[in-house]
Amino acid sequence: MIKLALRNVLRQKKRSALSTISIICGVAVIIFSRGFVGGIKENIIRAQVDSMSGHVMARAADYPTSGVNHPVDVLVDVDEATAAWLDREAEAWTSRLIFSPRVVIGADSMRARGIGFDPATDEAVFPRTTWEVLGEVPQDADDGVLVGSSLARLLQLDVGDELVLETRTSAGALNAMSMPVSGIVRTANPAIDMIGMFMHMDLAQELVRADGLGTHLAVRLSDRNDAPRVAEALSSKLGAEIDTIGWEEETRALTEIQDIRQKIMDFFALSLFAMAATGIANTVLMAAYERIREIGTMRALGMTRGAVVRLFVAEGLVMGVIGSLVGATLAAWGTWYFSVNGIDMTAMIDQAAQQGTYNNIPFTLILFMEFNKLYIAVGALFGVLVAVLASIYPAFVASKLRPADAIKAN
Repeated sequence: MIKLALRNVLRQKKRSALSTISIICGVAVIIFSRGFVGGIKENIIRAQVDSMSGHVMARAADYPTSGVNHPVDVLVDVDEATAAWLDREAEAWTSRLIFSPRVVIGADSMRARGIGFDPATDEAVFPRTTWEVLGEVPQDADDGVLVGSSLARLLQLDVGDELVLETRTSAGALNAMSMPVSGIVRTANPAIDMIGMFMHMDLAQELVRADGLGTHLAVRLSDRNDAPRVAEALSSKLGAEIDTIGWEEETRALTEIQDIRQKIMDFFALSLFAMAATGIANTVLMAAYERIREIGTMRALGMTRGAVVRLFVAEGLVMGVIGSLVGATLAAWGTWYFSVNGIDMTAMIDQAAQQGTYNNIPFTLILFMEFNKLYIAVGALFGVLVAVLASIYPAFVASKLRPADAIKAN
């Protein structure tokens, strides 16, 4: 039956080819788009976790999540009992003091995001594998500040230059200090590179007068799926003034946008499948009318109506299998390749960052697609299913031809 179906498919090369190409495109789009969107979601999550929040983050309740406003009136106090509990539960944890200084250089000034960090604990929570540093990362208060690459470019700063930081203290007073630029860093995260500057926690404390406390507590876990449990337990220890947030909640708004994008891509793939189904139905139906005498002869020789249905469904199945295998193979190879080598997004994100599009969106410059065998299998099976379903109606039409009438047909 399959051999006969394959022979019949090859008899209508052009129509069969067009239908098969639609299946190839539909399967490839649904697999590749899921790999792409899944990669973007994972990229956002990793950028958020690795540079801004860790797997669990504690900060003041109702803390602003957009703009360059970083209040310092509510600080996170980690007592000895909580610190001991974090040492047991977390892979690593650290405090950061994030505030909003005004950078003053001569007559020029602009708002920035100051990040005070502890060199002894910060890197264990926020890995620096993607950092490119010109100069030095501050190791004490006298070293000055490490300035984000885009911010340094806007302010025309070089290593060794002097700048002044003006900021509000935790008590509401105004404070200002002059300090050197210890280095310029490209973190591969536009949300930091565009407006961020790092400094030793002692220097940040001197500026903000935060009594040794930080505005943020970041926790890194060995298993990120354990974040909800750790966040709930930590929340009970820090009190009502402090919000404790897991990475899923922190990235939900951005990942939901990607879910919408995925639905759009799925709709496009379904449109291709609809085209493929129409093409397959047309191919099988035309084949049925072109082979009326052949069908009549087979019926006269004893082929049952059910066998005729199975023959024409098998022809649709052949086109579906060929199209799905080719589409799935091409999409799987492309998805695997970009899951290993990544897509360099540097030019696009740098341009968007300069326009202010990504100032507060975590995103790394290399996008690795998600290679998921389940998506590949489901995409291929869906292509086969569409082809089979599309051939059922034409198959029943062919099976209803009466042998005597079919044999008499011209």
